[in-house]
Amino acid sequence: MLVDPSLPSPVVRRYRIGRAPSGSGFHVATDDDEPVWLEDADGLLFHLDKDLTIALQLQRADLFFLHAAAVALDDRAVVLSAPSGTGKSTLALALLENGFDYLSDELAPIDVQRLTVHPFPHALCLKSPPPAPYCLPTGALRIGERYHVPADILRGRARAQSLPVAAFIFLRRGSRTSTAYRPISRGTAIAYLMSNALNSLAHPAAGLDVAAMLSKAAPCFELDSADLGAACQAVREMMQGDVPLRAN
Repeated sequence: MLVDPSLPSPVVRRYRIGRAPSGSGFHVATDDDEPVWLEDADGLLFHLDKDLTIALQLQRADLFFLHAAAVALDDRAVVLSAPSGTGKSTLALALLENGFDYLSDELAPIDVQRLTVHPFPHALCLKSPPPAPYCLPTGALRIGERYHVPADILRGRARAQSLPVAAFIFLRRGSRTSTAYRPISRGTAIAYLMSNALNSLAHPAAGLDVAAMLSKAAPCFELDSADLGAACQAVREMMQGDVPLRAN
């Protein structure tokens, strides 16, 4: 996300980053904030990621930001939304090894009027390596307790254009013997969308109107991601229209 200062496009946020005097940490400041002191590189990356997420929401309040990953198949996107620790980044990595393309991890900006998702191809971040037979690509970085996979070394290509949303999938972690996926009702989908929204207060009715519209505009599913192979197959079936699109 570094920008050449000679380019004519305006820079909306600048960061000044330096080493702490002790040499064991970092300080980072923006144009309008006091420096923040961080203990290590892991803390620095975490701080920048969260600050960029907030800055993007302020710049594009017209978009509906979901805490989600997004991958694509045949020029259509599927949005994988869940709380932290549910495995959406691991599932996204597995899907990329199964022929999907990459749009984003952690942040899915939804254009409500066009029902498209914008790409946000920063490094895919995992808290632990994926289980076999999946593996981290060569060139993945371990910083602290997290693993970072730059978009340009992912198996699937990183898409640069917005793509139409084919489905919303809300992840949960169950047992390997449970049903892998199921269509959900509009009411359940609205509840999931609201709980995973990052900027709901920027929209009418605190985001409820947008969530209701999205739940009607695209099919919504609940997916158990405990078995990665089964989850990947389920997502492909959903994208290819081999499962019912609505719950009763």
